[in-house]
This record gives sequence, C-alpha cells and structure tokens, in this order.
Amino acid sequence: MFIEGQLVNTVIMDSQNDFPLKGMINPTFQNSGEASVLIDGRKIEAGESYAINAPNVILTNNVSIIFENDSTKARILHLGYVQTSTTISSDPL
Repeated sequence: MFIEGQLVNTVIMDSQNDFPLKGMINPTFQNSGEASVLIDGRKIEAGESYAINAPNVILTNNVSIIFENDSTKARILHLGYVQTSTTISSDPL
C-alpha cells in the first residue's frame, strides 16, 4: 500500500533553538552555505548533508539549528522532506 505525499523544499538562513520537524518524513538538510551549522548537536560543514532516514515515520519533535558565529560567511541550509496529505495542514513552515 502506498501513501500519497508531497516533496517540500525550504531554505533556512538563521539559527533556531526549536526548529519544528512536526509532520516531516525523511528530512534531509544540505549545507549550501559557507558557515558550518550544528543540527541537533551534529556539525555539518559547508557542502555536507545530513539525512534523517526514518521510513514510515512522521516526526513530531523539534531540533536546534545553530549556524557558526561568523557573519562574513553565507548561511544557506536547504531542507527537503516529504509530507503526506494528513500532515499538509500542519506544515511547520
């Protein structure tokens, strides 16, 4: 059995202590900027990605997203995830 879903893409450019993952399925963060970023305590360098591979699980928690404290470096964190028709109405962004 398959569940219908939509691919959602967004860009994060500021640090956030409680970024909501509510309703997301398999989110993937891609650091396209110059500044490193900590995602829930994991350091993601420029050019690196961090995928949360949890098939068949709809996330409900929040994570911290903290960019390196250097205003001369670009902060560009791409986020892609799947949401189902049951989670579309609770889109956190």
